[in-house]
Amino acid sequence: MRTLLHYIPQFIFAIALILPACKSGGDKPKTNDGWVTVTGVAQIQNNNMGLAKDEALKDAKRVAVQEVLGSVVSARSDVKNYELVRQTVTSKSEGLIESFEILSSDAVSANEYHVKIKAKVSEKLITQTIEEVVASQGKPRMMVILDETLNDKVDRNKIAQTEIESQFIAQGFPFVDKSTVDKILKSNRRKISAALGGDNSAARELGVDAGAEIILVGSSRVKSAGNVAGSQLISMQADINVRVIDINTGKILTADQEHGAYPHINPDTGAMLAVKRAVPPLKDKLVADIVRLWDVNRANTIALLVTGLDYEKLMVLRGELSEKVRGVKAVNPKGSAGKAAKLEVEFEGSSFDLADRLLTSGLTTKLKIGEVKPNALDVSAK
Repeated sequence: MRTLLHYIPQFIFAIALILPACKSGGDKPKTNDGWVTVTGVAQIQNNNMGLAKDEALKDAKRVAVQEVLGSVVSARSDVKNYELVRQTVTSKSEGLIESFEILSSDAVSANEYHVKIKAKVSEKLITQTIEEVVASQGKPRMMVILDETLNDKVDRNKIAQTEIESQFIAQGFPFVDKSTVDKILKSNRRKISAALGGDNSAARELGVDAGAEIILVGSSRVKSAGNVAGSQLISMQADINVRVIDINTGKILTADQEHGAYPHINPDTGAMLAVKRAVPPLKDKLVADIVRLWDVNRANTIALLVTGLDYEKLMVLRGELSEKVRGVKAVNPKGSAGKAAKLEVEFEGSSFDLADRLLTSGLTTKLKIGEVKPNALDVSAK
């Protein structure tokens, strides 16, 4: 006759088989070589179901990427600033998803739309992005504006700017997103002209708008010095001048210049190679000064766009930002129109840290967080 003890091993084995299937509840995503099943949510505006579905799908893709990101990060020990990693990776969501399938899409109420997807997220590309962010941690985010000429004509190919950015990126320095820079260049021609003309305050304002921490401003002059004696080679000469401006203070952190020359039968190729000779020694000198002089722990200047408050309530908010929000060193008004105002907040932390504290500091005016990007934050009064 078999006793109860005889069945215990089989009982334990059966439980072991059952538990994995019961481990998760609801729609909680699970990763498996980059495969996840997640649900995206969007608000239905003006009964527009098509737009709501599109937004819910975008949200689902972001959730999928963030879920896989979490599993990748948990296996690493070199990620010190998870929020920066999360923001950078999430901004590339569309390019990180290899394939996806919509499992269901429904309006779950009059105001909310859900889209459930099964997606394959590229763990390799996420890892590459994480490594780029890790390499840049502790180094200021940069932006470059150069006045470039080739044989006294505007160089629209921007060979010096491209080479400078490439050299600094190779050293692990992060740069402001190119689309952001292009947008600023199109809408701030007067400021750019002033900055290139030596106005450091104009350069600083451009950097704040772009979310940069340091801006490199200067000129590149490349021209022919004539033929090399006894040959058909043309000697191309490059002279590059750069000043490095700290966005937080508006002061020049360092400045330098460099010369490069290269003989070539093709003047365009010679110009490019002359620049390539000038930039590396210039980069080495600037990097040495930036690493020595730039203080990673200093207060950041964050552009805070506030909407929904009249001037009187805005004045109250400005006072409370200084009094109640830990880490705020100063609040400087930069202009207002109607119920929209721009403030510059000197804050010990990132814009993401500031967003968190605006929600938890007991402000009289309840704020809703909008777009958050490096050194810039949009909020509206509830």
